[in-house]
Amino acid sequence: MASTSKAFARSMDSYLNYIKMPWGRLFYHSAWQQIDNHCSSDEAKSILDIGCGFGITSREFAKKGYTVTGIDPTPEMIVIAQESACKDGLNIAFRSATLQDADVLADGYDWIFCHNVLEYLDDPKQLLMDISKKQNENGMLSLITHNPVAKVMKKAVMNKDPMGAIDSIGNTQEYSGIIQTDITIYTKDQLVEWLAECGYEIRSIYGIHNIYGYIVDNEIKMDEQWHVEMVELELKLSSLSPYKDVAIFTHLIAQKTT
Repeated sequence: MASTSKAFARSMDSYLNYIKMPWGRLFYHSAWQQIDNHCSSDEAKSILDIGCGFGITSREFAKKGYTVTGIDPTPEMIVIAQESACKDGLNIAFRSATLQDADVLADGYDWIFCHNVLEYLDDPKQLLMDISKKQNENGMLSLITHNPVAKVMKKAVMNKDPMGAIDSIGNTQEYSGIIQTDITIYTKDQLVEWLAECGYEIRSIYGIHNIYGYIVDNEIKMDEQWHVEMVELELKLSSLSPYKDVAIFTHLIAQKTT
């Protein structure tokens, strides 16, 4: 975890640039809309945002009235998250911590977000076990991970590298150009199995960047009207196969039942 934190600290500029780009905006917009599909106005509103980074998702849901705790092992990111929350007049409990730092965390969260975190861990299944212990009964989990199918598709479609695509089939290792470190990618079936073992039932499975991630023309992505229309398309495709099955990211919404 220490080496991962250093990798995130080194890549902060490229990461900040990514989230400001249309593709970064689309990622967050899609994730938030998909979470909102499972929110009800009368539910309790405590959220734990694991690997909160710059606090973008934490701030979005704090604005909606949720009580949010955001944790991340990279102190430099937490500083930016805290500064941004203060500028927005938001009271968010940001901590430079991991889920295992029990002294800074309460128990019994109604929602837990874990977005693009498992890829960087030595024992992702254990994190899901630890998440379950912090989750209220009937609480909801939003889990986003890279899709290994997309790894093969990108090499074939975007890189025009059929042999590289062949080598990627069944290979769980990948390199994150944004964070500049190696990551491990897990299949949807593997994640579903782990979640079941941790006491969760799947409520929905979505895709994020269903076809957007395969469009190599970045110039068109800078057109705001085109972006608006693409957001509408992406949201429609996000719950439909085969589009969500080849999406760059897989988004699982699960509920703790045991």
